Amino acid sequence: MADSEHPKGGKAQQFTELESKLIGELRTQLPDILLEASNASSKPISHTLWGVDLQPSPSADRDLRIDVILGKFLKARTNDVHLARTMLVNTLQWRAEYGTDSILDEQFPDDVFGHVGMLYGRDKDGRPVTYNFYGGVDNKQVFGDLDRFLRWRVQLHERGMQQLDFVDVADMVQVHDYEGVGLLSYDKLARMASKATVQIMSDNYPETLATKIFANVPGWGETVFNIIGRWLSEDTKKKFVVVSKTSARAVLAQRIGGDVPEKFRAHEPVGDMDASKTEDVEGDGERAGATATLSAPEPRPAHMDVAEDLPKPTDAVDVETQGNDAQPVPEPAVTAAPEDIDPVDNPSDLATETAGMRLDDSTDPKEETPATQK
Repeated sequence: MADSEHPKGGKAQQFTELESKLIGELRTQLPDILLEASNASSKPISHTLWGVDLQPSPSADRDLRIDVILGKFLKARTNDVHLARTMLVNTLQWRAEYGTDSILDEQFPDDVFGHVGMLYGRDKDGRPVTYNFYGGVDNKQVFGDLDRFLRWRVQLHERGMQQLDFVDVADMVQVHDYEGVGLLSYDKLARMASKATVQIMSDNYPETLATKIFANVPGWGETVFNIIGRWLSEDTKKKFVVVSKTSARAVLAQRIGGDVPEKFRAHEPVGDMDASKTEDVEGDGERAGATATLSAPEPRPAHMDVAEDLPKPTDAVDVETQGNDAQPVPEPAVTAAPEDIDPVDNPSDLATETAGMRLDDSTDPKEETPATQK
């Protein structure tokens, strides 16, 4: 419950006594956090994060939206105030040097990214929903220019972040569509894009993912998820819902509602659907749909996000995102397997391929990767 010293807020602004205590500790450090980020950044930092001023006037009423944001950084660092502070400093610095606050003004070729991802509607709880499509993706065209792809992906996530009020809605839903995806579609370009996106989302968009739905997952997907699930935390796995093609529409109808892209709209009322096709998707969060639904062990994220959670052909990223815990389009035929692909042959190889891709992976705040250097 919310701290009795704080005014009662919205659905996203309710905290336990411990959460309120830790948030309070981190909040008192905000002036020093902003100064530290400013000194570390090569460019002027913004005191505003996701539309919320982190340095309000002393005379202003307490802004509980700040508490919600700080709570995300704390949760991403297992309630360690020091680590949460370091993460927030790094995020503010990254945003300044990456130009994140102005990225919404950038233009990207629609013929390249228009069929890869989009922001579309809200779920039944008012959360914005982003869609990533992996079938028929031209990996060289989409991921060949890695910097361009990453900036497009960050822009997509920022568009979703703009729809959060941090009062009643403080996280998003991601839908990853695997229709038309082949087992060998995840080539080197896709892997590089996936890992870089996951890194950005994990480092800079903590706890911005409520649910990640993997739709139209092919038969081989269950095996992959079960293997990768060994390296996922329970909190991360609870955010994932895996459904096959036969139950994708029913599951999205139950979890999101009717505000979905045309290809996911049910052709019959959900209430009239055969019970054999849909099960309780409000259960443990690890199974949605009937026998067609796969168990939830999945690859890692927000972020938030490239097919970051699975060997996939796109940036699911957001793969997101989040857990630290990564989009309309007709799905073309199965993507052809690249000539230079080097498929994962065994679990140990798979562990290597997915290393650092979990949204809830802890990373050294001082360690930089090519994805975070700018």
